[in-house]
Amino acid sequence: MQAAMRALSGLLITIVTCGLLGLAGWNLYASIAAAGGKRQPSSRERSYAVDTGTLEAASAQSLITAYGQIHAWNTLEIRAPVQGAITDLSSSFRDGMTVEKGELLFRIEPETLERRVVDAEAAVAQARSELVEATAALEHLKSEVATANAQVAVRKSDVERKTTLRARKLVTATVLDEVVLALSAAKQAVTAKEQALLAGQSRIELATRKVERAELSLADARKSRADANYRAPFSGRLDGVAATLGERVSQNEKLATLIDPNALEVSLRLRPHEFARVLPSHATGKLAPLPITAVLDLKDRTVEVTGVLDRPAAVTDASQGGRIVFAKLLDAGNSAMRPGDFVTVYVKEPVLQNVAVIPAQAATEDGRILLINPDNRLTEVKAHIVRRQNDELIVDGVPFGAHYVSRRLPYLAAGVKVEPRSKPGSPEKLVSTQSESRSFEMVALSQARRTALIAYLKSNTSMPAARRDRAIKALGEPKAPRRLIERLERQIAGSEGRT
Repeated sequence: MQAAMRALSGLLITIVTCGLLGLAGWNLYASIAAAGGKRQPSSRERSYAVDTGTLEAASAQSLITAYGQIHAWNTLEIRAPVQGAITDLSSSFRDGMTVEKGELLFRIEPETLERRVVDAEAAVAQARSELVEATAALEHLKSEVATANAQVAVRKSDVERKTTLRARKLVTATVLDEVVLALSAAKQAVTAKEQALLAGQSRIELATRKVERAELSLADARKSRADANYRAPFSGRLDGVAATLGERVSQNEKLATLIDPNALEVSLRLRPHEFARVLPSHATGKLAPLPITAVLDLKDRTVEVTGVLDRPAAVTDASQGGRIVFAKLLDAGNSAMRPGDFVTVYVKEPVLQNVAVIPAQAATEDGRILLINPDNRLTEVKAHIVRRQNDELIVDGVPFGAHYVSRRLPYLAAGVKVEPRSKPGSPEKLVSTQSESRSFEMVALSQARRTALIAYLKSNTSMPAARRDRAIKALGEPKAPRRLIERLERQIAGSEGRT
């Protein structure tokens, strides 16, 4: 009985399986037959919708983007002019404080230095007194020498008279010998007086030198007294302050550094081809005075300071590559920039004439772009890429006035028929013309446009959250960066094209 039941069950399963297979085969046959009956050969060529633009001759200015560090070229090491204890300390003599030119920063033992000045003045008075005394003594010695010479003249006359009388035998030889001896004694007296006169002159010279040394010592003492009251030689900010009230410092000990906030510059590294662009056409060894903008990113806000290229570095570092150049910053003292800050630097190149600016997506890596002929078919030409600027290309050697595909897709090639989405000849939003850069231009947004951009950002999950939040915050302001708006609109247009 059990064997019969098993046989019947197996037979039933076999029958059901065969029925299902037959039904599936019938459905497949019916589907193929229906599709074959409705299929018709295509009688119309397929065309693709494309975004277009117009190659317009314009003036464009590209930017060189580099990164650099702020330096101060005018700094002063504040050192103790004299040794001693700091008796007075300004409340502004602290790290980060701004001091004005002539402001008193600290004072070192003024009483001790005042005593040194008094001692030096007394030494000067004593030296001058000695000089006066030596001068008077010299005048007295000159009188004595004159008197002695007069005595010699008298003795000479007496000798001559006695010699005449002796020749007449009116005086004895003894009398003549006495007057000769008197003349010799008078000459010896003159010699002694002259030696004393020489000594007096030497004494005056020594007294004069002593006065000079005393006056120098007095000048040094007065200078030390003045230097003990240290005043800021120029307006600036203090750094590295290492001084406390009552601290005893040695002479020339470093106490702080004074930085001139109006003497800031930025050092940046340029790649070789970028360095070639900032060199003037004539060989001078200097840089072209191109304008620059240094941008300090503080997350919630940015600080921008303008400047101008100044000079290249004296040496190059082959291991790092590129060239170091320096740019002066203008009016940086009123900004939040400080020496040591790392900034983004935008160097504005000279304006390029008779060029076209197209999106980077419109060309291949070697500059091939697709043009649209009057029959709405594509032709390919090769443009000369003059500059690559973020998501834009500056090109020349193209047929100005022609319409081109602004976003080159893989399935587009020469000969393909297309349907332009935008009206040919309409103004191209992506073209950057004229001399002023659009990198920092701020524009006002309508509420509908702002809402659409913010909605797109919120739906874009591939963008990092921090970057998305910054972009949403920037769009929430009354004016938003033009470059951000254009980039988002291109992304929206691209996403619509893919759909």
